[in-house]
Amino acid sequence: MIGVGATLFRVPTAYGAAKFSPKSLFANGEEGAWYDPSDLSSMFQNSDGTGAVSVDDPVGYIQDKSGNGNHAIQATSSKRPHLRQAGSLYYLEFDGAEDALQTSAIDFSGGDQMSVFAGCRKDQNANMVVAEISSSISSNNGSFRLFAGSSNLWRYSSKGTNIVNGSTTSFSAPVTSVLTGTSDISADQLTLRVDGSVEGNPTSDQGTGNYGNYALNIGARNDGASLLFDGNIYGLIVRNTVSSAAEIDNAEGYMATKSGVTL
Repeated sequence: MIGVGATLFRVPTAYGAAKFSPKSLFANGEEGAWYDPSDLSSMFQNSDGTGAVSVDDPVGYIQDKSGNGNHAIQATSSKRPHLRQAGSLYYLEFDGAEDALQTSAIDFSGGDQMSVFAGCRKDQNANMVVAEISSSISSNNGSFRLFAGSSNLWRYSSKGTNIVNGSTTSFSAPVTSVLTGTSDISADQLTLRVDGSVEGNPTSDQGTGNYGNYALNIGARNDGASLLFDGNIYGLIVRNTVSSAAEIDNAEGYMATKSGVTL
């Protein structure tokens, strides 16, 4: 808010997003990752970080801009998503057939809190992974998953030793959304937000334990084994803490500008 005399004016979200960098979310050493398809210098065609990327090229490597070094790669050339541009927007296009990205194991075992932000478009109503820690949340404790499903569904799930889902069935494909999932295993807190509004807030028991030391899978389960995403990812942030209201507002505003969503 900005005060002028006795009058208060709300600063537009887009204004705040223009002044915000997701790098600030990692200023205190938070583990996680930030991927930004609008930064062409952060992507390469090959999984070893070679081969400059232009629009319509395959992406075999996208840099983690958080400073944690959790770069996402795809070693198999046919499984690489493509960089696309629509007006001022840039995104990774996943084909729903085999495209996927995966990091090396990220050690989240020091805590039981998580925040996940994404700007993405789903092109069909089907069961598809946007992002998932571990090869499968069903099989591995200390996991989370951001998910698109049949029945017009967006979902964020967290598991200590028990899986809890926050879901909404109000978003039929094709649709572009800003998604936020936050969770705290020991506090049994989980929230799914879509386009700045709370759409799921279950308080069921997530069990015990911290998040694990697993690979982050993007656009599919387990490097393309199943649940392949058919759609676009405009940005993704994963952070091992429950973000504050101000951090959520800033991150959602940032993702909205990257994906063309009006909050």
